[in-house]
Amino acid sequence: MGKNIREIAELAGVSIATVSKVINGYTSVSAKTREKVMQIVNDTGFMPNSAARELVKKRSMTLGIFLTTGLTHPFFHQLLGGIEVALKEKGFDLIYLAQLGWTEEYSFVRHLRSRNVEGVLVFGFQRRDLNFDELIQSEIPTIFIDLDLTGPRSGYITSENKHSIKRAVEYLYSLNHRKIAFITGTLESFAGRLRFEAYRQAISDLGLPYVAEFVAAGNWEKPSGYSGTKRFLALQDRPTAIICSSDMSAIGAMEAVMDAGLSVPDDISVIGFDDIELTQHLRPALTTIRQNTFQIGKQAVELLVEMINNPDSPPPAVAIPTELIIRDSCTVHRE
Repeated sequence: MGKNIREIAELAGVSIATVSKVINGYTSVSAKTREKVMQIVNDTGFMPNSAARELVKKRSMTLGIFLTTGLTHPFFHQLLGGIEVALKEKGFDLIYLAQLGWTEEYSFVRHLRSRNVEGVLVFGFQRRDLNFDELIQSEIPTIFIDLDLTGPRSGYITSENKHSIKRAVEYLYSLNHRKIAFITGTLESFAGRLRFEAYRQAISDLGLPYVAEFVAAGNWEKPSGYSGTKRFLALQDRPTAIICSSDMSAIGAMEAVMDAGLSVPDDISVIGFDDIELTQHLRPALTTIRQNTFQIGKQAVELLVEMINNPDSPPPAVAIPTELIIRDSCTVHRE
């Protein structure tokens, strides 16, 4: 007959609370104690409930996802398509871990253990948002999307941000543009920082001066593209082309140009980043950097499952190639 939790604690020489922590996967218990308790659990057939049974086996076949961006955001919609395909191929389910009540005392690890997930995807966060140290140092396999955090069981996947912006700058330069402005993403984010650094490096490599007035701080969203472009247009010596860190920002930039009675691309050329579905339906259709968000989502799951199935595998750091999609929002600059 199976033992109860009090008897398990007595056999192991530990408290009931410690047995509970081991059963629920808390990392605050020493490896030696955890192994001792789990050996007794397995030997005695202790099974408090079906969820605990799966915890002991460590095979819930369920992944979790934390995200801060909305579920209806165009970028996440494409990402989710890839995630769904990989989940079906790997035989896993996915649960959305809601952000209600997140505070400084919030514990990613406690939340994940309570939902009995084998691994987690994390998307939309910045380093300053929450303290990820506990999660990174835990034994929970984790893949960060567009956030370069790594740990013993944590890796990340992103796009080739630097090469993408370099290509955009070089393309505009080939169209005779020498006054190229840039609207950033959130600079505290991994992708936002890399894209801005790439812009500065690319214009320097081409022998162009860095003009502070040609840079506007943005946050990926349409209003920041609009306001940044209005500021550019108010300059006496305004830019002839604008690179935006996201498509939504680029849409705002195009609207600002047209609201000023100017033309895209005849007066100002505009390039976006993402290639969300809307961009090809704009007039003019937006030239943009295409992120393979479907592949990012698919490969994020594949990498996570590989970490789950092979605990000794090194945490991945993967950059997915992008593509410059040339449409109608850029043209040759004529003096």
